[in-house]
Amino acid sequence: MLCNSVYDGYHLELEKDTIWQELEATNQDPKETLMENVYFNVYKDHMMGQPILGDIDNIRKINREMVTDFHQRNYFGENVVVVGGGAVNHQQLVDLVEQHFSKMQRTSNLPVHNLDKAVYNPGLLMIRDDEMVNSSIGVFYDAPGWKDEDFYAFLLLQRMIGSYEINQNNGHLNDSQKQYNAMHALLGELPDVTRAECLYSPYSDCGIFGNWLFGNEVFTR
Repeated sequence: MLCNSVYDGYHLELEKDTIWQELEATNQDPKETLMENVYFNVYKDHMMGQPILGDIDNIRKINREMVTDFHQRNYFGENVVVVGGGAVNHQQLVDLVEQHFSKMQRTSNLPVHNLDKAVYNPGLLMIRDDEMVNSSIGVFYDAPGWKDEDFYAFLLLQRMIGSYEINQNNGHLNDSQKQYNAMHALLGELPDVTRAECLYSPYSDCGIFGNWLFGNEVFTR
């Protein structure tokens, strides 16, 4: 895949259909839709603010030249890590890598797009979609990346706040005051907030931390 890809037009068109279907499914998922907009809102025009699968209106415009250009620009020796797990003989692994990856260039002579650090931009974004039955609310803050000394503290904080789904409350947990979490108790007083999740998304040099709430618009607001 890395060294001998053909990228023929027929399979490229098939893959476009696959990505189109994935995008359609993503656009029907309230959490995925909300998070795409959160990233766009806080990182603006930086590549971190762009949708993972791309813009659905641009999928059909992709051609073979774009794909090969991206490959040459990003897939080269110094950008690749080969990992062996288990009872692996190190020298044997090195020999196999040298044999099968010898065609790969060590570096690329093409510039990599937008290497600037992503900068968090606080702001408010409101989007109306009359086809969606309920509303999604995201409240997110600037947070440390995985290289920061507070990385593990934020992981712990995320798990302490946790997630909430009203349809998973059963038996003695029907009373929100007995769910052992102050956040759950607060949400239990908002009967039409049906789901909530604390999310921490760290990257090498940036991150966001916050909560996603889903339910009736009056209560989620």
